[in-house]
Amino acid sequence: MTGGLHGRNPARELRPRLLAALWLIVAVFLLLAVRLYALQIVRGEELSRKGRENFLQQLRVPHDRGIIFDRFGRILADNRPSLDLQVTPAFLGDKTTRAETLRALGRSIGLSAEEQSAIEEGVAAQRGLDRFQPLTSKRDLTAEQVEAIEAERSLFRLDGVTIVEGRRRAYPHGKLAAHLLGYVKEIDGPQLETERGRGNPRRYVLGDFMGRDGVEWELEGELRGQDGVEKTVVDAKGRRQHADAIEQLLGENRRQAPQPGRNVFLTIDRDLQQAAEAAFDGTAGAVVAVDPRNGEVLALVSVPAFDPGAVSGLLGLAEKERLDNDPLKPWMNRAISGQYAPGSTFKAFTAEAALREKATSPSEKVRCPGYFAMGRTVWRCHKDSGHGLVDLTAALKVSCDTYFYTMGARIGIDPLAAVARAFGFGARSGIALRNEKPGLVPDEAFHDRVDKATGGYQRGMVVNTAIGQGSLLVTPLQLAFGYAALANGGVVWRPLTVDRIETADFRVTRRFLAQARDAAQPPAVAEEVIGDPPAVLKTATPTPTRELGLDGEQLAAVRAGLFAVTNEAGGTAYWRRSRKVSMSGKTGTAQVVRLGRERLKNEEMSYWERDHAWFVAWAPAEAPELVVAVVNEHSGHGSSAAAPIAVRVIDAWFDLGQARLARAPAAADEGAR
Repeated sequence: MTGGLHGRNPARELRPRLLAALWLIVAVFLLLAVRLYALQIVRGEELSRKGRENFLQQLRVPHDRGIIFDRFGRILADNRPSLDLQVTPAFLGDKTTRAETLRALGRSIGLSAEEQSAIEEGVAAQRGLDRFQPLTSKRDLTAEQVEAIEAERSLFRLDGVTIVEGRRRAYPHGKLAAHLLGYVKEIDGPQLETERGRGNPRRYVLGDFMGRDGVEWELEGELRGQDGVEKTVVDAKGRRQHADAIEQLLGENRRQAPQPGRNVFLTIDRDLQQAAEAAFDGTAGAVVAVDPRNGEVLALVSVPAFDPGAVSGLLGLAEKERLDNDPLKPWMNRAISGQYAPGSTFKAFTAEAALREKATSPSEKVRCPGYFAMGRTVWRCHKDSGHGLVDLTAALKVSCDTYFYTMGARIGIDPLAAVARAFGFGARSGIALRNEKPGLVPDEAFHDRVDKATGGYQRGMVVNTAIGQGSLLVTPLQLAFGYAALANGGVVWRPLTVDRIETADFRVTRRFLAQARDAAQPPAVAEEVIGDPPAVLKTATPTPTRELGLDGEQLAAVRAGLFAVTNEAGGTAYWRRSRKVSMSGKTGTAQVVRLGRERLKNEEMSYWERDHAWFVAWAPAEAPELVVAVVNEHSGHGSSAAAPIAVRVIDAWFDLGQARLARAPAAADEGAR
């Protein structure tokens, strides 16, 4: 048995298998050689031409920018679809063909010389792989323009020209809260290079929208989402291949969905904002309404304003030049950037400083003969005949200049400046908006530096400062928060404009027929919301910048004077008070230019020489919930030109509160059912 096993030859038995495997390998190589011959020799020129004529193109699918809501979830800034014109430089042909195509394009839709030049410059600027990136050349094409492009395409091959669906920012309420919301603008070449230099992960490209002011700029990182990507196949002229061919080449997963930006909820009350804008009847100025209990900004008005929807996108040079050269400066947010002498509204802080420095007491009476003299210099009171003997409460009530001239001279400019700065003047408040100005609180060092040529600080300079004139400058926002500190007992808040930030809402509403309870009634159409609700990512927390520790008795004396302004006969705003809710406040008239000895009426002066009118108030007087500051530029007296505006805002706030309280029980009953 052993000899039989040794008699077999394993190598001989494996030889047929090896030969078969070898022939199989040879056959496979022969097939590959034949196929390569067919592709490279027989069809080589054809396939080479097709390879040159087909490109894999990645198209950006625009995202939705985050929606901006008011405090109650009403939309202030949204998105809408638009038809946009795009050109891809790589597909426009050689230099001559490119010029002919762009001329035909401009002719078909009536491009202005400015628009035509912008497109040509944008195309010429693209280099390397950027030439394959579509450039958005005109947005919001009308139906007539789309038809004109297609008609031109039938006559002249507009290679590299496509019409795509885009997204535009929409501001459904026009100019409402324009300076707070800001606007978006197409990113230009220099800005694009800046963003690329920063290594910005949001990957901007030429033509993308970017926030340029207000909340749109401040929260750009939150509001901006991420574009999606759609892969497609185009020929050498930029024309898409048939859908079946694209799907066969790229498969079904050729589209990456865009990611929307985050939604922002502001502290603004849209209804109060509308009421404040409607109430302001001056040429230029500002209204600020805040909650003194937590620092929330409820309304922020700057007049004149711009329309965010009109200036977002490609702003024409003519329109930009008109806005830039308007002497009323509609771009400026006067609420935070306007710096004005506060006039008599500052007297409340002079009173607080005088009490703190023990320069007076609430009961002391100062005689006002109609003027105040220091050395050979005389300052007039606004009442030439004088106010007689006045204490602190009466001085605030009738706004006696002589009383506060006296207090300023007693305490000196440095202690007065220290109190003003404690209330937030002379420094930025920290509001989350760009271009806030700090105002100016002068002291001895300031005057020694600025007035060095005339001897530096002089004792009389504090006299002007004490009544809100001289070099003192404040913003309407600062004045509102300064009075908020008087109203709430001494807390200076950091202004809040954003309540919370949420993820985008991906829920959808599905409509269906609901079965009727009564067979005689037809089924009703009902709705069901499906999907995940938005998630809150950030919630704002009220933040005090400082607590002043005000003396209760001293504060009560100041508040009594402000109450008398609006509630006692003879008060400067007594006839302008609200009849719906109790209020305390202070009028102010700030001199713009120094005039002669003779008093002139408003109508006798040019607009730019007239005084600014101020009024600041809180309501209710006993338990403040709202502070309103108004400046009406070059309009005259605070009692007649600013107080009525503030009262209309306070009345609107009261009416809104009453209406919402009335609706609340009805809503609760409906929910219970």
